[in-house]
Amino acid sequence: MSAEETQPTIIDMRSIVTISLLFIYSALFAQDERSLKMAVDAFHNALIAKDTAKLKEMLSEQLVYGHSNGWKESRQEMINNLYNGTIQYLKIQSADEQVTIDGKTGCIRATLDIDVIMEGKTLPFRLHGLQVWVWKNKKWQLLSRQSVKLN
Repeated sequence: MSAEETQPTIIDMRSIVTISLLFIYSALFAQDERSLKMAVDAFHNALIAKDTAKLKEMLSEQLVYGHSNGWKESRQEMINNLYNGTIQYLKIQSADEQVTIDGKTGCIRATLDIDVIMEGKTLPFRLHGLQVWVWKNKKWQLLSRQSVKLN
């Protein structure tokens, strides 16, 4: 075997580098998607647990939290309403999640089955929800949420 036959060509090296970079980029995107889904799960768990300390870390100062009935809450209103029992989340199940990430902004659309207690009544909701998250200070923060009722 000659030396030329055992050494990779420049074209082969370029292909290897290109494929490696594509693989790394794909892995990084998957990690971002995975970390966003983990943030959404942690957010839902914090709502159910009434963990206002965790929510303060996760919610943007500019949060607008829109409900399917048109009710909108600011960050502080949401925390206060959870703390004082205006709304209590019993169950939040998410399905059919679609994740989109563009730079430091991530969106999640999903079908949600949510049970809450409001005014002493347990209310089940089947919703389509959209959450907008921003990557800030090395973590995802919820900037906006809106939902609509599904039949």
